[in-house]
Amino acid sequence: MTFISALAEELKRDLSEFADVFTFHAYCKQLLHKNPYLREGLTERFTVFPKLASLIKNDWSFLRAGNQEPPYFVKLMREVVDNDATRFFLDRSNYYDSVSFDDMVFRVYLQLAVAPQFAERRDLILVDEYQDFNPLEVSLLDFLSRKSPIVLAGDDDQVLYGALRSSNWNLIRGCYASPDYEACELPFCLRCPEVVVKAFDDVVRAATAAGCLKGRIAKSYRYFPPSKGRDSAAHPQLHVIQTSIQKNGVGNYFGRVIAEVVRSIPQQYIKDSVEGGYPTVLIIGNKQYLTQVAAYLKDLGYVVDEKEHEDGEESAITRADGLKILREDVGSTLGWRIMLQVDQPAFFKKNMANVLATKPMIAILPDGYRETVSAEVAGFQEPPAKVKRPQPEAGRPTIKLTSFQSAKGLSAQYVFVIGLHNGDSPKNANKIDDIDVCKFLVALTRTRKQCYLLWTSRFAGFPKQSSIFLKWIDRSRKKTVYVDAQYFKRSA
Repeated sequence: MTFISALAEELKRDLSEFADVFTFHAYCKQLLHKNPYLREGLTERFTVFPKLASLIKNDWSFLRAGNQEPPYFVKLMREVVDNDATRFFLDRSNYYDSVSFDDMVFRVYLQLAVAPQFAERRDLILVDEYQDFNPLEVSLLDFLSRKSPIVLAGDDDQVLYGALRSSNWNLIRGCYASPDYEACELPFCLRCPEVVVKAFDDVVRAATAAGCLKGRIAKSYRYFPPSKGRDSAAHPQLHVIQTSIQKNGVGNYFGRVIAEVVRSIPQQYIKDSVEGGYPTVLIIGNKQYLTQVAAYLKDLGYVVDEKEHEDGEESAITRADGLKILREDVGSTLGWRIMLQVDQPAFFKKNMANVLATKPMIAILPDGYRETVSAEVAGFQEPPAKVKRPQPEAGRPTIKLTSFQSAKGLSAQYVFVIGLHNGDSPKNANKIDDIDVCKFLVALTRTRKQCYLLWTSRFAGFPKQSSIFLKWIDRSRKKTVYVDAQYFKRSA
């Protein structure tokens, strides 16, 4: 089990003969389908509607008029809060016979809290990336571990989702210190060349000296010569690139440097990455830098995959959402509720409480409105599914751009970490947050062959200062290059 979809797919490929592999949400979904006790209030044919939280927030506003702003239902569930707000969410979820992601987990947790005997028994439960699981997922795992042996694999140096998913360093640290668990180390890094492993140690040591990473689990992070000896010899240093400027157009020095390096990547590296199912090039940074680099590479004809992180609680509901559901089931209360949310017809505004309490909702809709929408449903053609991302031509590198958080679960032959400035990474060099240190460590350790660290003296006309993280890496491990207009003239 993991919560990273890309990692789940990779594990399915590698372990399909030996194990069932799930994301946490997928695991709970199949439990709900199999076990009537766990899905209490839902039918066996319940649907998954990722935007359900947005709809139920509106229900709260309509049905609890005069109360405070709607709660952050998903956040409450992730923090294992069983109260009036989360029960309201589940009641409305039952009404619509639909679930979203976190409430699937919350449902299973609540039911097992009452009757833990309904937990599945497995030969072994292996949980990957445990450090990024939130209190709800951890609480459910606790119930599962009472019936099945469990192995938790994780690293408190890589907690990135505290703000996004309510994860916390203390959850994995608590397991490590608990007498209920046997602690084991996996010290060897089979991905990174030696220089990256040593740079990781440099950063951890400097961060600790600076008062960061308090409570960190002390552990080894070691280079593994049998798998990385040749790469370590071929790529003995990190490349630190300082550019004089960075902006769009001819001043897009980040883009120009990256393109220059990409052109030099050996064909065997490209072939290995394509066959291995991972990118040849991974570019990690904040949006303002990624946008400019992406534009430059696209202008050169490169195919780039721009990975975005999404958290669905605030996703906007569209007309197509409702029409799609009604096309499958014209009597769907969820489908009609979505249409009312989008259309806001006068009869709905006048009688919201009655409409939102009646099921099936179609039974009390005015004939004219029902007929108009039904005609629209009959002629509805679902927008084409997202076109599969274009793939580069044979022999060309695969290039992915991503934020620091979304870099989790990824790796590449060449990694470029861009925009390494005080104020960006870390956000505050005088008061460094542990999360900034962890982001940098995660970015470094995506590297299979070569890592480039880029910063600029001037971005969009404003001066920039190099990140303190660059100073934390031992000088012997870095090759520094200054890039300005003369550099490109010499290269030409």
